[in-house]
Formats: sequence, structure tokens, C-alpha cells
Amino acid sequence: MKRMAQAEEEAFFCVDMQRGQPYVFMSNQVEHLFAIQGKTFHFAARFFPKVYRPAVVTLYAFFRLLDDLVDERSENWSIDEVRQELQDWQTWLQKGCVFSSPREPLGTSLATVIRTHQIPVALFADFLQGLFSDLEPREFATFEELATYCYQAAGTVGLAMAHLLSTRSPQALMAARHLGIAMQLTNILRDVGGDLAHGRIYLPQDELARFGLSSVALHQLFQEQKGIDERFRSLMCYQVKRAHLAYQAGLHGCWLLARECRLPVLLAGRLYQRILLQIEQQGYDVLHKRAATSLWTKAREAGLVFLLVVLWQRGEGEVGTEEKEVFYEN
Repeated sequence: MKRMAQAEEEAFFCVDMQRGQPYVFMSNQVEHLFAIQGKTFHFAARFFPKVYRPAVVTLYAFFRLLDDLVDERSENWSIDEVRQELQDWQTWLQKGCVFSSPREPLGTSLATVIRTHQIPVALFADFLQGLFSDLEPREFATFEELATYCYQAAGTVGLAMAHLLSTRSPQALMAARHLGIAMQLTNILRDVGGDLAHGRIYLPQDELARFGLSSVALHQLFQEQKGIDERFRSLMCYQVKRAHLAYQAGLHGCWLLARECRLPVLLAGRLYQRILLQIEQQGYDVLHKRAATSLWTKAREAGLVFLLVVLWQRGEGEVGTEEKEVFYEN
């Protein structure tokens, strides 16, 4: 996905001079950018109540902009410049967001969201640590290391969203963390081929070895263009099952949200989980195919989620609120 141009980025923000506070301005141009850069988010976020949507968009803009800053590497991309900007954001957060951020008016809007919704600054600091680690190629020795990275990359986003939506119970926060990790695992699994093309391998090295694979073997499978073998298929089946467990731990937390916020969060989670189903349907070949959900799938899931939410609100569903610990098998 391409980084947005400076003029396009600034279209996200304007200042309400009467209130003296920044807010997110959703123009048709910005909606178009959302539709291109984050199709699943764009589809699900439209169901947020208007009172939440500006803050949701501000968070999305921050997380997405910095993520693309690291991942989208054009000919003029400079690791030193990117590292410096990340450090500048880190300093800005550590100093209480009281001076101009590296990118304005994004920082001003973000500071307002953080203060208004009492979002812990530590979440943004953890997110930045994940970006720092992505600046140079790295390998993950174990799933424990990968799970830490997934928390930094997306568990932090889930927790920030939970605070924004005024949901702070221990059960809800644990579920938000699991849902973010599940979605990041999904991104990693569907992008194995694309990441290999850029010299990145996120799959744990010990698990590659367990299924008779290695980094070299993955590159060979990717470059030969002959499809995948049984070793890789078994590895991916294992990884997909674990991601499903993370969704199981995360999605039940949707029922701990305020009624008006359940639909978009549940929809976003279910749409991402559908990507896992697509991976299964294409025989686990993520080296040469990128799994995605169609518009028809999104519309069908939206209808199903709407029905689930209505049934829950009528008291016709049963969802336990006691947190269930998920154990990831090694």
C-alpha cells in the first residue's frame, strides 16, 4: 500500500475555530483514500457512530502513516530519516504531547484523542518499538518472540481502540489485545510470499524446523513457482489454527462493548478471520497468492453481524463475560 502524499494526509485534518479543537474532517477524497489503503477498516469503520468516528480515524491515520513509513520503501527511502522520525515521535510522546509533533496537524489531533479518551501513552510507545524492530531484516526464533511483535504492531491498536470506546474492564482489555494479535497474525500469514520478496520472514524459525523447513527452503519454494509442498501446507495449517484460537479469545470481547460499538468491531474481526478461511480454501498457498475478501463477502458478513448484534441485544444469545485464557501450543 502506498504512503499518502503530504497534501492528502493534511486532508484528514482541519481545525474547528469555534471550539478551538482539532477534529478529523472526512472529505470524499479522504473516504477514497480509506477505501484504497484499508479496505477492511474502511468497510467496518463506516458503522461507528458519528460521535466516535473522528477519533477512530485519527488513530487509524497515526498507526497507518507510521506503519507505511517503515514498510513502503521507495527509491528515496532512507532508514536514517525514518528512524529519526520515529525517535521524534517517541520524544513527543514522552514529553506529554505538548509541543508540535513531527507531522502536524496529525499530532495535535492525536494529542486531543489521547487526552479526551485517556488512552495510555505507553501503548503508542510499544507500537513504536515494533516499528523500530522492523527497520532492518530480522528473524523470530520462537512464537513467543513473534507474539511480542504482534502485540507491538496490533495488540496496541486493539487496546487503544478499547480505551477510545470507553471499555476498560480487565476482560475487555485482554480480549482487545488478543483480537489485535489475531489480526496481525492474519496479516503475516497472508503476506508470507510478499514478505519473502522483500527479504522478510516472520514465521518462527523453530516452527519452520519442526515442519522440515528453513529460511532457505522457503525462498526456494517461493522462487521455483511450482506451488507449495506438504511441509509448507502442514506448517500453514498449524499457523492458521493458532490464529483462529486468537480470534476465539478476542471476538467474545465485542459483547463487552457499548451496544452502538459492537457491530463495527465484530465486523472488522470477522472479516479478518475470513482471510484465514480464504487461505484454507486456496490450499494454504500464500507464497504465490494473496488471500483477500470480496465485496460480496463483506456485505454478507455485515448482514450476519447485524443479525448477531440484534439477537444479542434482545437477549437471545449467550456469551460468557469471564475471560478465558488462551494457550498457544508450541
